[in-house]
Amino acid sequence: MAAAAVLALVAAGPTPPAATTSPAVDLATQARLQKVRAQVVDHAQDVAAHGASPADLLARIDADLSAVAHPDADMPAADRQALDLVAQLDASLAEQLISGSYATPSGEPGATELVVRSSADTSAQPLALYLPASYTAKRSAPLILMLHAQGQTESELLAVPFLRALADQTGAIFAVPYARGDKEYDDTTAGDVYDALAVLRGGLNVDRRRVYLSGVSLGGFVLFMVAPLNPEQWSALLAIAGSLTNDDKQSVVRAMAGKQVFLVIGADDPSIKAQYVRGAADYLLANGVESRLYEQPHGLHTLQSLQPSVERAWRDMLAGMRNVAPDTDFPSPQPETSRHT
Repeated sequence: MAAAAVLALVAAGPTPPAATTSPAVDLATQARLQKVRAQVVDHAQDVAAHGASPADLLARIDADLSAVAHPDADMPAADRQALDLVAQLDASLAEQLISGSYATPSGEPGATELVVRSSADTSAQPLALYLPASYTAKRSAPLILMLHAQGQTESELLAVPFLRALADQTGAIFAVPYARGDKEYDDTTAGDVYDALAVLRGGLNVDRRRVYLSGVSLGGFVLFMVAPLNPEQWSALLAIAGSLTNDDKQSVVRAMAGKQVFLVIGADDPSIKAQYVRGAADYLLANGVESRLYEQPHGLHTLQSLQPSVERAWRDMLAGMRNVAPDTDFPSPQPETSRHT
């Protein structure tokens, strides 16, 4: 998109929020976002030339400005810090796309935003990375690559406080590819996932015996499309509020023989019925793929409501916990047709 077109789009859109003096707001973060927003407008052609959409980037920054400038008064401190982290990661992404100089895994603990060149079309694909406090290049660490939910960015999923806490507690590298956003299920995005995996393995000391593909909601369906393409790359799968479908059940059974699949679902999930996921777990077991089902009592279609079960499944997966049948007495229907949530 040409710079003139971006300027027209900005003029037609909402005015970005002005800096506020609320004590709950990090004014330095707002100032950085305002600065980088102006730079994206001024250098829209450079952003486009580097393989990204200036309009999409501006939409991210505007959303961050709104969230950071006007946090809920009763928002917990950890959630405010998560908002700030998302803003910092998105600002870093914009700065890299403006300059065309991309960060690489540094080995420093904490959260960073990387840009990966797609092997399919050379476009710039965001990758959020969190290295646990215990990470050192001298010792290999497990890697959990997680696919985000619909309407969510890689930075938003990485910023979820309890996921980063889990990474610290278990010494796991935690990474989230953008994978074309809500087009995560396109064939091209599978290549983005494997491109991200290659960058992480090339720049970090990853324990290749413990590399896991996970996903939340939409990502919890997509992982069952992605993993069978190169099953030897994955030690196990973790689907959170997602599952396999009739479209991919046979390829998953063939690809994951001898490996494990961990399934987390809320008992009261209004979008993905728990009964359906129970059926998927039983189907896998009946067809030679070891599955573990974690059904969260009163759990809904949100990570926060599923947190206890996600933590258990994450730890069990890293520990190589072996399984018997899922802990359920409910009937188990076959997987249904595809649905991406």
